[in-house]
Amino acid sequence: MILDSLLILLMVTTRCLSFIKGVESLQVRATYVCRTSSSLSAGAERKSSRSRRKERKDNQPTVDLEWERFDFSQSPKWDRRFTGDGLHVASNTDDWEAIAKIEAEYDVALQKDFERRHELWNSLDDELVLKATQALVPFIQEERWNRIQSIMLERTQQTKFLFENVSNPSNCFACLRTIDSFGMQNVDLVMQSGQYQGKAALNQKRGMRTAAGAAKWLTIRNHLSTELALNKMKQNGYHIMCTDVNPESKDIREIDWDASGKKICIVMGNEERGVSGVAKTMSDESFYINMCGMAESFNLSVATAIICAHMSAASKDGKGPLRPGDLSKEEYNTLLLKGVLNSMKPKLARALLTKNGVELPKELNIS
Repeated sequence: MILDSLLILLMVTTRCLSFIKGVESLQVRATYVCRTSSSLSAGAERKSSRSRRKERKDNQPTVDLEWERFDFSQSPKWDRRFTGDGLHVASNTDDWEAIAKIEAEYDVALQKDFERRHELWNSLDDELVLKATQALVPFIQEERWNRIQSIMLERTQQTKFLFENVSNPSNCFACLRTIDSFGMQNVDLVMQSGQYQGKAALNQKRGMRTAAGAAKWLTIRNHLSTELALNKMKQNGYHIMCTDVNPESKDIREIDWDASGKKICIVMGNEERGVSGVAKTMSDESFYINMCGMAESFNLSVATAIICAHMSAASKDGKGPLRPGDLSKEEYNTLLLKGVLNSMKPKLARALLTKNGVELPKELNIS
């Protein structure tokens, strides 16, 4: 009896000691893992793939687009800053015909809205424009006002770009900012409904609309097709040049920018397809940017910047594709007013204009 009790006590004690030893071993192992992890990742916490996706989403730039400071997001094709119109795209492929019809109607409405605003700005009496500007200028910083004046004095209308069915809105926005930096005032866009097939493409086209709407320092015109756009260019006396590689294309370094004696429109094509057949047929001239590396093409925004740099180098003493200060007096004054309006809150601007007895058309959306 006593012997049995002693044996049971011995077994229990042995198991308890084994358990304690196991716990100590786990603690040592956990400490080692913790120290190893700290030494390898500087104390970084291990995260699940879901947590990492959420973190990337949270780290996306804010929804607001800033013209004067802009960086590409971590996912440029899905940048949340270019999701402005809020239209719904269904995933069901049976709905694509209806969606395409709605998109086409929306594109027509947008184009008409762009044209209507241009007509309103161009129809403003110069005296009214000056009066509105004088009412607003005292309420922006003097440094800002001086900068607006100096920038508008450097603007040129001699050359413009036409972007044809661009896919990536981040690319488009970067191009517009580059054009602004080189002093060109006018930019044209083609967003043709039939060229954007599928949910992803439609969302990107909607991003293009947001990018165009955010380019408040440029005069942008929107066209429903390349043919309509280039016909209008030719009617307005533009020499059409497209970026393309063909036997008749010139190296950009060999172009005589003043040869035609006309204003210039440069057509830039889609990132993947390049310029369309219509653009090639209707262009008066084509050129290419020479490349020496393994890469087959430049990014659209990079190509735009290179072309702008070549044009800038070829412009001097009122000649070449960039001719600062060639705007009419009326256009210059209108751009000054737009610049002042862009530099203050819309509600403040409307209140100040009303106080000074200045009434601008409501369609200009100064509210």
